[in-house]
Amino acid sequence: MDKNWQQIKKRLQEFLPKGQYNLWVSTVDFLGLEGERLVLGCRNRFHIEWLREKLEKRLLTEVRPYFPEVRKLYYRIVSDQPAGKEEQGTEGPQQLSFRELITRPKPSFNPRFTFDRFVVGNCNQFAYAATMAIANTKQMYNQSLYLLSETGLGKSHLSHAIGNYLYTQKPNLRVQYVTTEQFANEMIFALRNGTIQSFKEKFRAGCDVLLLEKIEFLSGKEKVQNELVYTLDELMDRGKSILCTGNAYPKDIPKLSTELQSRLGGILMAPIDPPDFKTRIEIIKRKAHSENIRIPMEVAEYLAEQARGDIRQLESCLVGMIAKTNILGVPITLQLAQDVTQTMLDRLPRITIEHVQQVVCESFQISVEVLQSSSRRKEIAMARKIGMYLCRQYTTESLVSIGKSFKRSHSSVLYAVNGLNKEMEATSGKLKRKVEYVSSLLDKSCLSM
Repeated sequence: MDKNWQQIKKRLQEFLPKGQYNLWVSTVDFLGLEGERLVLGCRNRFHIEWLREKLEKRLLTEVRPYFPEVRKLYYRIVSDQPAGKEEQGTEGPQQLSFRELITRPKPSFNPRFTFDRFVVGNCNQFAYAATMAIANTKQMYNQSLYLLSETGLGKSHLSHAIGNYLYTQKPNLRVQYVTTEQFANEMIFALRNGTIQSFKEKFRAGCDVLLLEKIEFLSGKEKVQNELVYTLDELMDRGKSILCTGNAYPKDIPKLSTELQSRLGGILMAPIDPPDFKTRIEIIKRKAHSENIRIPMEVAEYLAEQARGDIRQLESCLVGMIAKTNILGVPITLQLAQDVTQTMLDRLPRITIEHVQQVVCESFQISVEVLQSSSRRKEIAMARKIGMYLCRQYTTESLVSIGKSFKRSHSSVLYAVNGLNKEMEATSGKLKRKVEYVSSLLDKSCLSM
């Protein structure tokens, strides 16, 4: 097995930049197989986050020829953490059994996500103030709030900050924190086991504050949507607090019932925009301070200028630089920052929407004009869907920007991306192989740039 893992690492070394491979892949330990899971050992949680976000799909592709039985990856921290603790696997909440979902005694909030560690700027000032109002149980319209933003801009941070604050300051309040996927899983478990009344009691009569993340997951799930409508109605009637998060306005989420759109559309909406330069500087300073690292201003400004995507991307660059400083014993300089950002950001800035469209068109042997047209021919529609999906995977562009490039609305992009994910899970491997093939063409074109 170890020999197979060494072969997999060699394959990864062939297409990854040297800096990325040395920092993130060469340090991964092969810990063995557990059923359909390949278990990998990582240095810390930042190591795990990078592998999940940047390399997981490629890792699975390279792993399967050597371990055909593997269906998912599972990560464990092999240092910097006391024995007995481990990170969740690739599917996040899905790693928990239904029974674990039901019987957890209290919500598990990330201790790092607090109000005092949230960097406030023009991009998120209103969202911050509104969540603070909920945490302090101040009177506001409907006692309800909907946080709206792209991935990685702070929705979950603020959700957990409310939970952490209430748990310490108002421990008597009954706080329920779930993603909509967990909500659906608990409902299914309750229906199968004849405990639906207990489920309703938990989220209605037994709830003072409901923190519900990722509303977009409910797309097409009619029965779960109906149950949520009844739950929201009862909580609102009783004057309880509700916080929902999503990456699109409720009216723009495909296959969301009129009733649920009406409930969600009637609560206070708080958009979060990407951080501006000044806010990115402050995020870098705050993060460096928490790590007891001094960052020269010219380095902070350089990082803030280069990493303009979501906050996770910015923090990944900073963490990579700190890691390199600790490992090599070198000071933090502008040259080090340039080396790290070139390594960390070499994929994302170089691949544009136009480049993705070009590769997709070459693969399907159609023109960009046809790709952007209103044609609904099966092959063209599939090419368009794969193009939108890869734009989300390979670029930092928003749904709105991708939609404009394909002459579609951002909700159409969201529908296409979610739909393709579901199709790849439900159908045979033919569709997945097609997507992986086009993805490999993008990887090759990236290396030749």
